[in-house]
Amino acid sequence: MSENDSGSPLFRAIQHTSVAEAFRQQLLALIREGRLKPGTKLPPEKALIVEFGVSRPALRETIHTLVGLGLLEVRRGQGTYVREPTSAAAIRPDVAALLLQSEGLKDLQDIRRILEPELAARVAVRATEEELDELEALLDDMERTIARDGSTFEPAWAFHAGLAQAVGNPALTTIMAILYEMLRTAEAPLYERHFDARGDLEAHRRLLSAIRTREPATARGAMLQHINVVADGLSQALEKAAAQRAPAGLEGAG
Repeated sequence: MSENDSGSPLFRAIQHTSVAEAFRQQLLALIREGRLKPGTKLPPEKALIVEFGVSRPALRETIHTLVGLGLLEVRRGQGTYVREPTSAAAIRPDVAALLLQSEGLKDLQDIRRILEPELAARVAVRATEEELDELEALLDDMERTIARDGSTFEPAWAFHAGLAQAVGNPALTTIMAILYEMLRTAEAPLYERHFDARGDLEAHRRLLSAIRTREPATARGAMLQHINVVADGLSQALEKAAAQRAPAGLEGAG
């Protein structure tokens, strides 16, 4: 697993500032190049941490993300495997994001309002306690990221991808994964600069608490409120970014 047929290492330690993102890109490349073939079982978590040189939170975020993309699958009690490609999984979400990023944040948030409240309602009914505990663990990882002064965009994204996975509908999981790739392209820079990480963590904890009530209406309403708060925050961030880009002497003009 650690070497290819020529004996050279498959993995290399990551030196990038954004460890989770660099890890994700490296795994994606190995899968798309066929160096990690369908049916291949990934090494245990501890081995991956050593081979990639990543933290446990970065590892978990990336695995959840690639499961959401349909490129990996977690088999309970067995481990994590590379999936056989499907027409949906073959879509390159990063390319889709480039093609569709002109849709804008407002349109993307509107899509979220259409899809995610019902998604949350279904998770409240269908998710096992184990799946909800896994979502709680992602938020614990998010808290540790905050303690390290790291960006919380990826952990938050992993949480929402985990919600989609818990619904148990592979087509929905793929659609949501593509949507989040688009959000990541358009939203991450604003999120990292202007969002209150601690406040965002608490908002996600409240959302999970609403889902744990097992009441679909409560979960649906909590998700809609969450998305509206995020949308308002993005609007304010866009205004701040525009003000920062304004030429000196022109602020307040007009």
